[in-house]
Amino acid sequence: MTTTAPSQQVAEKRRPTVPPVASRDLLLPDMLARTGRHGVPIRRRFLQTDGAGADGSRAATLAKMLRGRDGSTLDAYLLIHAMASASEPYRAAYFSSSWVRLMRFDQDAAPAAASSRWSKTATRLEKLKLIERKRVGNVQEYHLLDEAGNGDPYKRPTKLADGRWFSLPYEYWLDGWDAKLSTAEKVMLLIALDQPDGFQIPYDRFSKWYGVSESTAKRGLTGLARRGIIDVHTDWHINGRSEFGWVEVRSYTTVGIWSKSERDALMKTKPKRHTPIVFVPVNAEEGGIP
Repeated sequence: MTTTAPSQQVAEKRRPTVPPVASRDLLLPDMLARTGRHGVPIRRRFLQTDGAGADGSRAATLAKMLRGRDGSTLDAYLLIHAMASASEPYRAAYFSSSWVRLMRFDQDAAPAAASSRWSKTATRLEKLKLIERKRVGNVQEYHLLDEAGNGDPYKRPTKLADGRWFSLPYEYWLDGWDAKLSTAEKVMLLIALDQPDGFQIPYDRFSKWYGVSESTAKRGLTGLARRGIIDVHTDWHINGRSEFGWVEVRSYTTVGIWSKSERDALMKTKPKRHTPIVFVPVNAEEGGIP
């Protein structure tokens, strides 16, 4: 009969447990913190072209993205943009399993199916000329391209000459708004963040200006107002072309963390020094809880 030496028994008891797969709730804050900022700048040309085309439309990359009626493409783009646009060479290099967890693809699909879904989503972004992919070992690198979808290299905007831009605060992900908002609400949120306080856009203008249907604009703005993200003020203006002589005019203003003033202040604030989350090994007999 073989016996185990006392010293070996102690070593086995103190052997550290292997950390479990990091959850999205742990992974996301750490990845965002590594960018060293509080939000992501997105150029207006992602939403709208500088001038109207032959058909009078100013619809841009966002409208092309929505044609597939799959909101995950927009979600994936915003995530990659957040992770890659902070500094040169404007790339994000993580295992595909990390992206799968960030996108919550693993919550309703087997690992292989979730990974395949992420790959197809990244392929759509590549076809839209918003990213370039390159595999380095077991890691997939995503190089960010210009928001216009013209294939030009990405450059982070720092001055007006770099193109007008707006900021999307990291609370969008940290507070779970990426899961709470419908696709229509996400689209209208991006448009609202690009607008000044009290902006006025009639529903029927969104199609020509952004390639967004009137029904999508109504659903999105109504949802944002209900969630307290935008404030809506209604006035009645005299108008002889109206049957009753009056027309309703709605003014929209982003509020709270979404307001322009708070976002501008946040983007100028230096983040606290990043402290990585650490797994603390414990004895196996104690349950392996970090």
